[in-house]
Amino acid sequence: MDELLEQTISHYRITSLLGAGGMGMVYRAHDARLDRDLALKILPCNLMADENARARLIAEARTASSLNHPHIAQVYDVGEDRGHMFFAMELVEGKPLRELIQRGGLPHATVCQFGSQIANALAFAHERGVVHRDLKSANVMITPERRVKVLDFGLAKRLKDAQADDKRDPDLTASGMILGTPNYLPPEVLLGGSADARSDIWALGVMLYEMASGRLPFDGASMAELATAIVNESPNPLSARVPTGLQMVIARCLSKDPGSRYRSASEIEAALEALDPSVVRTRASGGGSRRVWTMAAGAGAVAVGIALAVTLALRTGDIRKGIGGAVGGGAADRPRIESLAVLPLANLSGDPTQEYFADGMTEELITNLAPIRSLKVISRTSVMPFKHSTKSLKEIAAALDVDGIVEGSVLRAGDRVRITAQLIEAAKDRHLWAKSYERDVKDVLGLQSEVARDIASEIQLRLSPQEAARMTQRRTVNPEAYELYLRGRYEWSKVSPAAILKAIEYYQKALALDPTDARYSSGLADAYLLQTQVLGTVPQKEGMAKVKEYARRALAADESSAEAHASIAVALFFGDWDWSGAEKNARQAIQLNTGYSTAHLVYSVILAASGRVNEAIEQDHLAMDLDPLSLIVNWNAAATLFYARRYEDAIAQCKRASELDPSSHLGPSTLAHVYEQTGNYQGVMDILDKLPAAMTGGKGVVSKLKHAYATAGPTGYWRAMLELESGPAGSKFKDRIRLGMVYTRLGERERALAALEHAFAVHAGDMVFINIEPCFDPLHGEPRFQSLVRRVGLTPGA
Repeated sequence: MDELLEQTISHYRITSLLGAGGMGMVYRAHDARLDRDLALKILPCNLMADENARARLIAEARTASSLNHPHIAQVYDVGEDRGHMFFAMELVEGKPLRELIQRGGLPHATVCQFGSQIANALAFAHERGVVHRDLKSANVMITPERRVKVLDFGLAKRLKDAQADDKRDPDLTASGMILGTPNYLPPEVLLGGSADARSDIWALGVMLYEMASGRLPFDGASMAELATAIVNESPNPLSARVPTGLQMVIARCLSKDPGSRYRSASEIEAALEALDPSVVRTRASGGGSRRVWTMAAGAGAVAVGIALAVTLALRTGDIRKGIGGAVGGGAADRPRIESLAVLPLANLSGDPTQEYFADGMTEELITNLAPIRSLKVISRTSVMPFKHSTKSLKEIAAALDVDGIVEGSVLRAGDRVRITAQLIEAAKDRHLWAKSYERDVKDVLGLQSEVARDIASEIQLRLSPQEAARMTQRRTVNPEAYELYLRGRYEWSKVSPAAILKAIEYYQKALALDPTDARYSSGLADAYLLQTQVLGTVPQKEGMAKVKEYARRALAADESSAEAHASIAVALFFGDWDWSGAEKNARQAIQLNTGYSTAHLVYSVILAASGRVNEAIEQDHLAMDLDPLSLIVNWNAAATLFYARRYEDAIAQCKRASELDPSSHLGPSTLAHVYEQTGNYQGVMDILDKLPAAMTGGKGVVSKLKHAYATAGPTGYWRAMLELESGPAGSKFKDRIRLGMVYTRLGERERALAALEHAFAVHAGDMVFINIEPCFDPLHGEPRFQSLVRRVGLTPGA
């Protein structure tokens, strides 16, 4: 096709041949309309009659054109002119990664830098349903600015179309033909399976191996031998000079089982950046004049130019350079960080069963930073949803309303723990500081305190003497007990009946090994609290006794435990109706750790039940500021607004809570209660239609309510509801309070009071809310109701 030189295809004047591949020739061309040089790929003439080839070229262009990303070569145009099918794409200056890989491999920092950028490109493509399917070092270019460009998404296709495409015309190739380069293909593809995002993760693992060692992980004198090695054998051992952390990342990428690989490319990006925090996402920068030379590219890859003055050395300056160490970094350039989110630390062990340890380390770091009064630190509940998120750091920071992000990794090897943390200014996506820490497991608490102290120092926080003293305390743990505690915390966070039972078992074993550590008793208090107040699997009186028992044991071990003070506040409030004791402990928890969102939540409940709803709303705002994505915090805020008779605000807050977790019944149930109070019975019916049958009693029950309301209005609705609520309450003592509400709605005050008397007799925890529940307003003048209010510990009408 040399006759095309100096010819014009569409409005592109061809100037030179850059490379050739199985699917076409790649030329350098000039775009006459936009006055720019680009790469022009043209389908060979002998394939023009092949509908499959034509279809594949168009599909390639359409797929690649949808990927507009700094690390992906952009496609500009696709068309046909004078019998030639073509597409125009970005002309990238640089060299193929394959040519830059030296014998013995690249420096560790360079492997992490290039690898994280490739992972960033793949994460972007995968998020949009696109797999590359031919990722290899020849299809990755490195520009003079050290920026990665992933080329030739020609074998990519949209995941959502994969199944349909495979049935119609698999991969638009001859039947049985495997697409991709054999050295980079995963076992499942070689065995006839289809390629997906996990195939790209395998290929990235091969490239990381190649960059780290200068060779490929599997050998074979023939295609058959190579395929056998990939499917059945372990990769060739890496040199001891390759850091353990990087070896573990590679090993996880090259797992034979696709399900054991990293779940997303963004996880690999985080892992590599954490292994070498000096890695920063390369940004395009202006440059002077360049002398450009050309080279032939491999199969379908674009040929490119490179400046002779490109330096291959990665900046290896002190990664601990602080904010003031930035170029031109004076006080005026120092960003003001007043709020932080600690993102879930990446688990670099290569073992998914070690996730509990990484999550535990994340929580410990949050716990160490949260008590600093001059810093807002987002709670664990709100950061965990971003564990495998593909959102950018700017997007995450905006969602959590923070100035800074802390991200990093955890690597545990035997009795040693290595944590790498880095601080990022969210607004500019600028890396401000990074450091690695390594300790024995028994010193992990001291390690976490040191990380928190260094972060506080880097952002110029003023620490009180008490805060500074707390961060310098030397504390050790029993490694076996602490590991059991972390496993318990991991189960506890799932908030399911079975998981809570497992958590209790872990906590009890930890406590038996080390009764002096307040965490283990506090963990048990938290677990019994969830069982009693949230899951309803343990009777109120029995459960609250357990909460109080273990909270007191925690306080005996550590009087400064904010968690224990909050737990005992709940036990005193719901279990003993000890209002003053509950408030005292809630306030003490906040005093000890103003960044503990649960303490603000507990105090809000106490204040609301006391009738101090405006103060309760203030505590809700503080809790939501610290834990904006917590379902419980947002649900409680809706309840407070309901008790304050701010019904429209309560409705909006219920809907927000429902959006946070559409599978939870908390938001819809509270919204239905608000609708009952405001007379929106149709709204109640709509909610009941959407709730699981296990909660409503099934479609028949909902139909009965609808029919009753249609024939007799609100009275019919409440009569039907009475029939539903009159059955045995069993251990769900809240049902007696609900029964009292139904009788009140029907105007049957004596029966309503009798139901409340019964709830009082069995010590139903929610009796504390009867004085502020709007439904019971008609009973406030009744002496029996006033007596109940006093016996609960309140002043009638307060």
